[in-house]
Amino acid sequence: MVKPDIKPVLESSNPWWQPGSLFNPPPFEKQIVHEIKSHLESPFALILVGPRQSGKTTIFHQIIKDLLTRVKDPRCIVYAPLDRMKHASLTDIIKVHRELTAVEGKCYYFFDEVHYDPDWAVNLKTLIDTQTGDKYLATGSSSTLLLKDSAESGVGRFEFKSVSPFSFREFILKNGVQDSEIDGLSIQHDLKEMKTIIQSWDEVRLLALKRTIEPFLKKYLLFGGFPAQFAYEYDIMQWQNYLRLNYVSLILYKDILSRYEVRDPSILEDLLFLIAEKTTLPLSYASLGKIFNIRIETVRQYLHYLEAAGLIIICNYYTMNISKRARRNKKFYTIDPGFTAALNYTTILTDQDISKNIETVVAAHLVNYLKASTGLLNPRISYWKEKYEVDFVIGSGRSPVPVEVKFANTIRRDDFPGLISFMEKQKIHSGIVITKDKADVWDVNGMEILLIPAWLVLCSL
Repeated sequence: MVKPDIKPVLESSNPWWQPGSLFNPPPFEKQIVHEIKSHLESPFALILVGPRQSGKTTIFHQIIKDLLTRVKDPRCIVYAPLDRMKHASLTDIIKVHRELTAVEGKCYYFFDEVHYDPDWAVNLKTLIDTQTGDKYLATGSSSTLLLKDSAESGVGRFEFKSVSPFSFREFILKNGVQDSEIDGLSIQHDLKEMKTIIQSWDEVRLLALKRTIEPFLKKYLLFGGFPAQFAYEYDIMQWQNYLRLNYVSLILYKDILSRYEVRDPSILEDLLFLIAEKTTLPLSYASLGKIFNIRIETVRQYLHYLEAAGLIIICNYYTMNISKRARRNKKFYTIDPGFTAALNYTTILTDQDISKNIETVVAAHLVNYLKASTGLLNPRISYWKEKYEVDFVIGSGRSPVPVEVKFANTIRRDDFPGLISFMEKQKIHSGIVITKDKADVWDVNGMEILLIPAWLVLCSL
């Protein structure tokens, strides 16, 4: 028997089934859209994982629009928002679609918010194993939940891709900068590729590019990269109210409290605001437990929930000693600078705000760089501190890459003792300093230091 809430939702969500209907998703496409298009016919089910409002539904609609130019019958393309279909399973949706349209042959199913089917992983595995030839794509908001659900069922059947808010590169392209203007600025496999970019671009060309791009950096640091901001681009207060009231509430109450046991939701929210306030500073689970009068294990769980929901980045202490890593303080960042500004009620950025938000942006971009270069959904970045500190360490083992953020008007060779100390201790020969303006390659005590302007490295990641 047809479930009453599936049929009308499918009819309203798939306007291309009706001749002459309008369907115009946003024209600007993120890089991931091109990647999916080129691998759309792979035998795996593709699962897009990312925080709410990072653009997953728009990605689906853009892929659908492209598909409509290539399929004979538009009714074989099915977009199914599971959050609007009460208690519907994936098999229920497919059954209703087939009964409703009587379409034959290969179909493309786009399941949005797939975790609303509690048995989605098993159901999707069964659909793939029946080898009907259909193609399945899905989205979800909580990476840990999706990975846990699919741990057994999805082996060899599911392919995961991470979706994040607009990177700075995507942000400037969305704002009208042309691809040709930043052609050649792209790091594929190694941060040290920046050396080639610095050496191959002359000073005049870099200065011209800076004039084009730098004005967008302050806007990005204040508004961030969530796509919905473009409806509020001239009103920062309305945009921040939207983030606090809608985005935080949706994440906390739809993705976390509906899935995990949280005794005091207000603490979870206060913890998120505290992280935005104390971003860039090392914090311990014990100190956070004292602040909120909760057990250390509860603090650990709450932070894990916030990370899994795509709200924060946890930065561990860099060491090969696992027990030492567990004991040392962590650094925490929100996933987006506009989100940090909204949680701090910051509508005008001071120099201190800019410096902190630059570090937040670098953290988020380094995580996304690692996702792309390693294929991992939840890669970790680290920091290091003994007498002096290194903001970030990427990689491990024999070839870690230390990254220091020095967003200042002037840079001297004695401004990054932590970087030098780490390189000497680890016996590595190159490190990176992200600057405000300086682009150069320095030799310091026989070690190579790449100095890269923030706007340049963010364009390249």
